[in-house]
Parts: sequence; structure tokens; C-alpha cells
Amino acid sequence: MAKFRSLSIALIAMISGTISPTPQAFELPLFKAEAEERGYTLPEAIGLSFGYMNVSQGINVDSITLAGLGPLDDIGIKTKGGYQESQVITLKADVWVLPFLNFYAIGGKLDGYSETTISHVKLFPNLPGDGIEINEPFRLDLDGYTYGAGTVIAGGYESVFALVDASYTKTSLTVIDGEIDSIVISPRVGYDFSRNSDWPIRAWVGAQYQNIEQTLSGSINDLPLGGISLPDNAKFTVNQSLANKWNTLVGAQYEFTPNWVLISEIGFGQRKSFFMTLDARF
Repeated sequence: MAKFRSLSIALIAMISGTISPTPQAFELPLFKAEAEERGYTLPEAIGLSFGYMNVSQGINVDSITLAGLGPLDDIGIKTKGGYQESQVITLKADVWVLPFLNFYAIGGKLDGYSETTISHVKLFPNLPGDGIEINEPFRLDLDGYTYGAGTVIAGGYESVFALVDASYTKTSLTVIDGEIDSIVISPRVGYDFSRNSDWPIRAWVGAQYQNIEQTLSGSINDLPLGGISLPDNAKFTVNQSLANKWNTLVGAQYEFTPNWVLISEIGFGQRKSFFMTLDARF
């Protein structure tokens, strides 16, 4: 998130006719020389970063379906509440194609767990009654590999900058069967202290939208069914989503040199997060 000091520089210049549509020499970002001639400081075009994120948030159990039980596949299971905590180590490669447009690819390793409470189990849902009251936690360990891509659109005026980061990632789980699909959009507005002082710091506030759908599968005998033993080939499938899709962000960046940048960000609200990354630029 280094040095976002131009707001569609190349686009505005092309509209005004001051930049030739064919650059004399290829370099990234495109129209770099023209932007720097106008007094803008741009980050190095290519970046490689190593990051860590911890997230804790509420989840909803949208459905639980069963298979391998024959006529008992329609067993009714009720849940209440839900919580998920995860840690992700990531490696990201990015490139500024234009002074205001960045693309990146990301991969990582996820470790965590998802926990809810099974409140009732009803073997014959069509019969009257609430079934067997359980009220026991049901935990699923989450372990897998994450990969995806995203884009950043950035701009600014003098010391104020703004950006929108949008990404799509998929996590393939290894401990249990399943996958997690995530769409994340994060708008931010900040202030560049380094422009008018010797402080190599940028700080910002923002918000984050997450739309996450996860499908988890495993053996039904792993469920707390009050001592009920079922066939080994009996399986469950749980569909979950986030209880809250928005939270608030506060972050800062410290630039050791133009080639080495440390970024940290904290999330507040119903979803709590901590993120830190070391960014090397070339």
C-alpha cells in the first residue's frame, strides 16, 4: 500500500491528450515517466510480501444434510450459535500495471477451527415432538491451502489517499472434506505523513466486506449425537456462512526504504482480525 499519490494520473492525462497512447519504452507501471514528471512518487512496480492474519468471527449454520443412513437421511438436527477462528500465512506477488491499478496473486496455509452447538436431534422429523435435547459443542478442525487473486484501485490528492482492494480466494481443506470460497472488498482512506515530514508513515481507516461460504463434510459418528452409533459410511455435510459481513479497519504502514515496507492492520466489531505483512518491492 505504498505511495498512493495519484488519482487516475494516466487516465486523466490520456483524456487531455498530453500522453501518447504508445510509450517510447516499456516499463511498469505504464506511464511511469509521465507521472513522475508531474511530481508524483510511485512505488516500485513489482512486490513480493509475506503475511500473517488471525481472524475470529461468528458464523451461521445454514444447513446440515446427512447421507448413508437410508431412510434416516432426513434426521433433523438443530443448532444454535457458531464461532470460527483461523490463522493464515500468506505469500503474495503483485504488480502495478498503471499508476492507479494493481493486480496480485496470493497463496497461503490456513489453520483453525469452526464450532457450533447442536441443540436437538430428531430421528423421525415427521413425528411430533422436539427430539433429543443435546446442547453440546460440535467442533470441526480446519486445515488447508488457500489461493486466489485480486486487484487494487488507488488514488489520492496531496497527502490524502484512498483505495479499494477486492479479492477472491478459495481454500481446499485437508483434515476434513470441504472448501471455503471468499470474496473480500476493503475500501480505505488514509493520510501520508511522509509527504510533509520526515516520518515514513502512512495511516488509514476503512471497512471490510467478506462474503464467505464454506461447505464441510465428514463422518456422522464425529457428531455429538447423545451416544447414538451410526454406520461408518454415514456422512454429514454442513453449509456455513458469516454471521456479520462488515467490520471496521485501522492500519498503518512504515517504510524502512522504498524497497522494504512493513504493514499492520487491526479489525474491530463483530469480526476481529489482526494482519501484518512485510513487503519487498523491486
